[in-house]
Amino acid sequence: MSRPWDWSPLDLPAHPVPGDPTEIRSSAAAARATGTSIETQSRRLRRLAKADGWDSESGRTFTTSAEPLADAIDRAKQRYLDLAAALDTYADGLDDLQRQADRARLDADDAKEARRTADRFVVPGETDPVEVERQEAARTRAVELADADLADAKAVITRLVGSGGDASGEYGALNDRAIAAIRLAGDDELRDTWWDGVKQVVHDAQEALNITKDVLSILGFVLGLAAMFAGPLAPLLLGLSIAVAALSLLITLAQAVAGDATPADVLGDIANLGMACVGLGGLRAVSRAVTATKTSVTHSGAAVRANAAAPKHANAVRAQARRELLARADAIGRNPTVRFVDELVGGGGLELFLVRRLARGGPSATAHYGPGMLWAGISGPVGLVGHVGDVVTIKTIVSDLTDGSYRQKRREPVVGSL
Repeated sequence: MSRPWDWSPLDLPAHPVPGDPTEIRSSAAAARATGTSIETQSRRLRRLAKADGWDSESGRTFTTSAEPLADAIDRAKQRYLDLAAALDTYADGLDDLQRQADRARLDADDAKEARRTADRFVVPGETDPVEVERQEAARTRAVELADADLADAKAVITRLVGSGGDASGEYGALNDRAIAAIRLAGDDELRDTWWDGVKQVVHDAQEALNITKDVLSILGFVLGLAAMFAGPLAPLLLGLSIAVAALSLLITLAQAVAGDATPADVLGDIANLGMACVGLGGLRAVSRAVTATKTSVTHSGAAVRANAAAPKHANAVRAQARRELLARADAIGRNPTVRFVDELVGGGGLELFLVRRLARGGPSATAHYGPGMLWAGISGPVGLVGHVGDVVTIKTIVSDLTDGSYRQKRREPVVGSL
């Protein structure tokens, strides 16, 4: 049935039962989809927390906190599902009331047309008084029936909306039930408290916090690049990059509490912090392995040359060999190509490999080489992933700045937030 627009037959300026059930059902579907998405994210979070490969301090911290976080996400899910049910019920009720109102309007239109027809009826001038009386009575009955039908149609509207508008009648009762159901959907352990004031402060600062995280992303990238060529200062710079990643994670966690960050945002920052920790740990482990290997290689290589020399020249040959091997080992570490490859993807493994090839080395070189190469094999690819992620982030920032949408996107609502 098409919706009528002219409500003058009932002496009304507009539809007495306003609202769009289709839009309401669309909102219910969106709420239900959000609840389903929350359930999916909590399931993924639990699965991720139980996965292997979190054997680090940051990883253990994540696995410990993941289950309570998933429980909180599940509680939020029920809110959306209950909201969806309340909206669907309201849409069904509204649709029924509007159909009744539409039928009443059509009945009123028919009644008024019947009344106009009866009013226009003219009793012919018959000579038989009985026939004249009969036709007058028929016209009167037609007028009375039309008036009764119109009164019945208006009674339907009165039943639906009462005499005081949409605050009374069945429509008002339907609205009251919907309001109660929606409030009940949020009446749980997650209901608003004083803490929501704090969350509101975080939400109001959404743009500023997102800009701050962009600055931290760029700073972390710069610190990582600087560490490639900082030599002894590399551990300090990587330590600063860990602090930057930790600060970004704290901001994202605060935003997640305020509903301005998704689980993917939180996990992304946790991964960034984990990669920064792996980078620093790998640097230290590989540096120890390179130092130990240099010492072992220079000593063993010098010993081999000294044993091949005449006894009276053995000490001099050994000292000269040590200096030469140490100089060659240091040159490997200063080689720009080696530095670039190691910092970009090698994790220090190329330098360790080349130093190990200078001489056979002793037990110390053998003991440190395997663990050092293992750390390099882990931290190198992890560092490359981090560099690629930083480049993508910076590219996005530059793109948003270029097209003028930067600030707008930094304050947009977050879909699928915690």
